[in-house]
Amino acid sequence: MSSPTAPVPAVTPLPPPGWLREVALGFAYWLAFLLLLEPGNVVRALGVGRTLDWGAVTVRILGAAALGASVTPLLLALVRTFPVEPGRIWLSALVHVIACAAIAALLIVVSCLLAAALLPHEVRPLAVAIRDEMAGNWALLGYCIAAFVAGAHVLRHLRGRGEGPPSGEGYLQQVTVPSRGRTRVLDLSSVHWIETQGNYLALHAADGAHLIRQTLRGFEARLDPQRFVRIHRRAMAAVSQIDQITPLEGGDAALRLKSGAELRLSRSHRREVMRRLTA
Repeated sequence: MSSPTAPVPAVTPLPPPGWLREVALGFAYWLAFLLLLEPGNVVRALGVGRTLDWGAVTVRILGAAALGASVTPLLLALVRTFPVEPGRIWLSALVHVIACAAIAALLIVVSCLLAAALLPHEVRPLAVAIRDEMAGNWALLGYCIAAFVAGAHVLRHLRGRGEGPPSGEGYLQQVTVPSRGRTRVLDLSSVHWIETQGNYLALHAADGAHLIRQTLRGFEARLDPQRFVRIHRRAMAAVSQIDQITPLEGGDAALRLKSGAELRLSRSHRREVMRRLTA
């Protein structure tokens, strides 16, 4: 008699890496943008008597969408690093304007290089092609990149609001964190300070750092403001752990915790930190 077959455990597929999701999002955005522009390009081409090679048109659109998608992780990293929020609105806006203009120019140069290398019918000299594309498409491309960045900021803001404490409940007291292949409950009273690390937050406690997938804005909205205070655009500290503040040049300050950790206190948050300490 044959032995019963052991049940095969279900395998949960792993989610794609963050950068892969970002590239896929960028590809969908650029593809939609290009498809909106293409009817006008087709009409103009037919109006001057050109015969369209639809295969070449399809390859051009997909290639342009892939090229745009390649810079999506860079754009989203820019949004995370320079968020447009109170205390740094103008600085962040200036950084975004410069970055969008530079990335638009970079994409045009790269696309011209690829066209010169891969398209045998391209007869324009490279310098002429770059000049013509800059004159004709740089502003439109920069606008498209800026629109993507603005949309990312809006989604980030909405996500932060959505991660706030549920109605009727108090501030967060504990959080679950991974620990050696298992999950444990970390009491926030043991957390000395918090910093962003990419798409994660590092909660620095007496027994080490613990990573959770969360935004700082959303997590801050769930914390008791009497216990934690923002000290930098990428960090918070437990008020009870602050031991010493030493002024630095430019308005910033060095903040030392009772644990001995040395952190940076930005001038845009210095007044609020002092207010919490003297309250």
